[in-house]
Amino acid sequence: MNGNLMTKFKFMKKAYFVVLLSFFINVVVVNPDASASTREDAQSSVVKFLKAHRDCDVAGMMKHSQYFREIGNQKEFYTSFCKHNPLQKAKITSLSIVNESTALVSIETTYKDRITLRTTPVVKKDGQWKVVIGVPPSGVKAITPSRDGNKAEISKVFTDYVKAIKTQDLSKMKSYLKILDQTEDKKIDEHLKAMGQGPIPEMTSYGINILSDDLAIAEVEIKYPNHTFTHNLAVLNENGQWKIIFGHPLTISSVPVSGKPVEIK
Repeated sequence: MNGNLMTKFKFMKKAYFVVLLSFFINVVVVNPDASASTREDAQSSVVKFLKAHRDCDVAGMMKHSQYFREIGNQKEFYTSFCKHNPLQKAKITSLSIVNESTALVSIETTYKDRITLRTTPVVKKDGQWKVVIGVPPSGVKAITPSRDGNKAEISKVFTDYVKAIKTQDLSKMKSYLKILDQTEDKKIDEHLKAMGQGPIPEMTSYGINILSDDLAIAEVEIKYPNHTFTHNLAVLNENGQWKIIFGHPLTISSVPVSGKPVEIK
């Protein structure tokens, strides 16, 4: 590989990882605009759900959760799941308040044979906070892109965001984002500038599930010339405009546990 090609390769590799990193900047956040009571109420509902799961209290699990997609056998599903997967312990590793009716929570749960990590929304409906259960893992997407009604409006946010990246206009890029963290503006600007230096991906939203008046989850395909991957991204309706919640991809994954784990100190 000659010198010019090597330089170009290194540049594209660096830019790619900055783009990828922008979807994974995940920090422990307390939104200064959110009241302490909002945070306490949202966290309390998550704690109550986890305790109900531990105790196999199906009524409590249903009271403090909302399933990602409507299912007719939620009670039976919860009953079977907690019976065959008894929860040993759980902890909330991060709780980010988005607004007075929306939060994002990261949870670590331990079972006999595995440890599961998830980041998922917590939504307030009819005065009750509920943790959203059943968000599919990254890599899952609907067969066809979303095109109808509000979903088309949400889908357009991603294409407009990519157009803004191409212009390298930071103000326009930020207009499509809801930034929750307290990272210095300078650092955010550095990330966004690097995104505009390419390679710039295509972003297409497939399955879109509207959870409340101001929150939806989109299965987003991010396509580069040589590879494609998908994420579940939270999208917020703020003052009539849908925005991508920056740095908080929704996820769930598990690692096996067998024998006696080896702790590295």
